[in-house]
Amino acid sequence: MSAGVHAQAFTNSPSPWSIGVGAVHLKFHPSADVSFAGNPVPGGAVTVGSDTVLGVEIGYAVTPNWTARLDVGSPVETDFGGAGTLSPLGKLGSVKGGPAILTMTYSPGMLGPIRPFFGGGLTYLRVFSTKDGAVQNLKVDDGLGTALTIGADWPLSDGYSIGFSVQKLFLKVKATGTAGGAPVRADVKLDPVVTFLSLRKQF
Repeated sequence: MSAGVHAQAFTNSPSPWSIGVGAVHLKFHPSADVSFAGNPVPGGAVTVGSDTVLGVEIGYAVTPNWTARLDVGSPVETDFGGAGTLSPLGKLGSVKGGPAILTMTYSPGMLGPIRPFFGGGLTYLRVFSTKDGAVQNLKVDDGLGTALTIGADWPLSDGYSIGFSVQKLFLKVKATGTAGGAPVRADVKLDPVVTFLSLRKQF
C-alpha cells in the first residue's frame, strides 16, 4: 500500500505528516508443508482466497527524499482450501486478520508528472478469529515478515495527490487443528502481492 510525501512539503506545509485512504487488494501466493497425525502429507497444498479491503497509510517525511510509512487495513477475511492431494477436503477453514506494514521508502524526486518511490520494511499479520471447515479446532498464529514496495504519486492541488503502489510481502504463519480426531499442522507461506490505490492529503 502506499502514496507519497512530496519534497515541497518542507516549504509549503507546516507538517511532514500525511494520510492516505483507499482500496487495498491482497492476492495471496501460498505454499504449505502439511502434516497429518505427525506425518507429512505428500502433495498436500492449500489455497488462500483474495480480498479487497479499506486501507489507510500514515506517512512521515523524514527528509525530502525519505518517508516512513505505516499501512493498516480493515480486517481481511479469507478462506483456506485444500489443494493437491487435499483437494477432496474442500474448504479447510477461514481466517479473519488485520494486516500492518511498516516501511521506509526513497524517492529520487519528480519524474515528469509523478513522484516514484521504492523501499522495504516489515509486515505483521494479527489474527483475530478463525472458523472451522474440514479442519476442526482451527488455530492460525500471528505472522511477522518482510515487505518490498514500489509506487508513485500524482500530485493534484491543495496538498492532495493520488497514489498507487505494489507491495510484495514475505509472510509465513502456522496453522493447527484436527481432522477426524488426529492432529493437523501446516506451515503456510502466504506471500501476498498487495496493491493500494489511494487519495492522500499532505498536512
